[in-house]
Amino acid sequence: MSMQNQWKLLSQLRDYLNRVNYDKNQQINFSKDWLDTLQKLTYSQLDTIRKLSSDSIKSIEPNKSSDTKRKDNNDPENARVSFLSDQAESFIDGSTAVQPKQQIHEQDASTNKVELRENLTVPQIFSTLFLKLSAKNKQDVVVPKWKINIRSNIPKHSIVSRTRHVLNSILSAESNASKWRRIEDLLLHIDQYPEARHYAIKEGAIRILLRTRQKTKDEQIKVSIREALAVMGYVDPLPSRGVRILSIDGGGIRGVLVIEMLKKLEELTGKKTYEMFDYICGVSTGAILAAVLGGHKRKSLEEVSELYKDLSTRVFTQSAIKGTSSLVWSHAYYDTALWEQLLVEHLGDKVLIKTTRDSNAPKFSAISAVVNHERVMAYVFRNYTLPHRVESQYMGSHKHKLWEAVRASAAAPSYFEEFKYGECLHQDGGILVNNPCAVAIHEAKQLWPDNPIQCVVSFGTGRTPYRICENESIPTQVAISSWREKFYKILDSATDTEAVHTMLNDLLPDHVYFRFNPYLTEMLSMVEIRPEKIGQMEQDARMYIRRNENKFQQAATTLLEKRQIRQKIADWITLQKQLSGL
Repeated sequence: MSMQNQWKLLSQLRDYLNRVNYDKNQQINFSKDWLDTLQKLTYSQLDTIRKLSSDSIKSIEPNKSSDTKRKDNNDPENARVSFLSDQAESFIDGSTAVQPKQQIHEQDASTNKVELRENLTVPQIFSTLFLKLSAKNKQDVVVPKWKINIRSNIPKHSIVSRTRHVLNSILSAESNASKWRRIEDLLLHIDQYPEARHYAIKEGAIRILLRTRQKTKDEQIKVSIREALAVMGYVDPLPSRGVRILSIDGGGIRGVLVIEMLKKLEELTGKKTYEMFDYICGVSTGAILAAVLGGHKRKSLEEVSELYKDLSTRVFTQSAIKGTSSLVWSHAYYDTALWEQLLVEHLGDKVLIKTTRDSNAPKFSAISAVVNHERVMAYVFRNYTLPHRVESQYMGSHKHKLWEAVRASAAAPSYFEEFKYGECLHQDGGILVNNPCAVAIHEAKQLWPDNPIQCVVSFGTGRTPYRICENESIPTQVAISSWREKFYKILDSATDTEAVHTMLNDLLPDHVYFRFNPYLTEMLSMVEIRPEKIGQMEQDARMYIRRNENKFQQAATTLLEKRQIRQKIADWITLQKQLSGL
């Protein structure tokens, strides 16, 4: 093919691109002629094309409106000729050195001028192509979040000044309505600028709030003060001799075992669950129980039992075809949207820290596993903040909603979709800490460092008797395990709950630590919905309670121990120091 035909083909390509909008999914199939032409281009010609392309892209933007008008006049050929002639003149003035010398000597001046004019279509074709590609790419560019979510640069002295002003306005407020609004302003200010919490504590926010709570009788003000003190990390003195901790393992529908055992404790103590414990921690199904028993929409154990059976039937009823297709498409066998809807319906959308407005609400947490970091890490959803300058070994936050905490903690892999919040991807906390008792003790010690641990009650969700191989000397034919068996063994060891129990049982005294984990007639799936199987689990729990009656009695007695007089005196002295600002 001659050089003139090659330029003609390239011109046709340029005209085609002018008529058709670029689509990133559309692939341009070059024929052998196109490839042959491109392979003949030298390095200097490619460098010239690159330079002219960048210059054309810059110069074409201000002339976009005039180019549009030319298209509307249905005269693209004239526009192309005039545009190319202008570019040809500029190219002759400054870029003739890049043309091969043999072409200049072999042809006369008139022929050389025509050759140059045709050769100049190459950079213009590529510049037009690059322009269309770059214009499309500009539309699809994803702007990073850090460029979009740029908070106004508020200087430190402005935040400090605003914090001081809000605290002074609480002191100077005359009416109850005005005082309540100023406390709400303080909460909003700290929510917008988290660093203001540090400045508020330095300015004596805890002292101001405690004095206000002591003087006022208005319940609305007391409710707001309870949340404000929780945000500041202040913790009221315990009503009991020490810290009483409840830990609940994961296990799906097997949570009905825990409900039966809690009923026994309530029967022995004559108190509700939220009154028996100062700190409640749960993972997966334990997080559901912690939120229902410790949240703002508290229910009785009878109501929780019925709710468990109803929700399990609605969520875990799934056809095999739909479940399998959903598993392939979204990595979730069951309907995650329905699960989230039910959580919002029964738990509400209140933020965790706002549950502290209830004077009877205990401190509670739900644990999930963050799986998109370099290492899988536990994440603690708290309805409290830690005291000033106290840090936990576990990352977490109090700014999530209650249903979000449960949703993240119960996001069992392959059962429900992963829960994405911010830059964290949460899965079921049971894949990392299926027995959260150690995490609960750690968090409780950060809240009450000067108080002893009075009682730790840890509830499991069922186990089957272990088979111990005693006669190891007898030779037997042992089959090699399959890959499936290996996988399930690794999964079982990762979600083991008894290892934590063994460690805590050695560290804590017998009259402090109580572990209840019933033996089951049959280890059932966490998504079991057959009524006869659920009834069998409840029967196993009652049988276990009868066999461990003394242990339940001892746990109930420990939970009812009152705070000693010397401890109350120490609490009063500490309060007076805080009120006086010491």
